[in-house]
Amino acid sequence: MKKIIFAFLSFIVILLTNLFASKIFNLPFFELSFVTGLMFTLIIGFCSSEGGFTSEILDVNIKPFLQKECRTNSHFFKFYNSIPFVVALVYTVISAILSIIVYWKYFF
Repeated sequence: MKKIIFAFLSFIVILLTNLFASKIFNLPFFELSFVTGLMFTLIIGFCSSEGGFTSEILDVNIKPFLQKECRTNSHFFKFYNSIPFVVALVYTVISAILSIIVYWKYFF
C-alpha cells in the first residue's frame, strides 16, 4: 500500500510540475512532458546513488583522518532503486514515445 501511495504522489508531483512549467513558459503541456520527466529522472537518480565522482569530491576533507584501508578503497558506485525513480523513468519513456508519434511527420 505504501508503494502505491509513493508512486501516486510521485506521479502527481511530476504532473503538477509539468503543468506549472507549461503555464510559466506559455507552452502546451505535452511539449514539456519529456523534459520534465527527464529532469525528474536525473535528479532522483542522482540523489539515489552513493559513491562516484561527486562523493569523492565531498570526501576530500575527511580522507586524511580515515584509516589507510578506507582511503585507498573508495572507488565504488551504488544505486538504490526507488519507486519515485521508476515512476519518473516510466513517465519519461511514455512521453518520449508519444512525442515521437506526434512529431513523426516533422522528422521525416
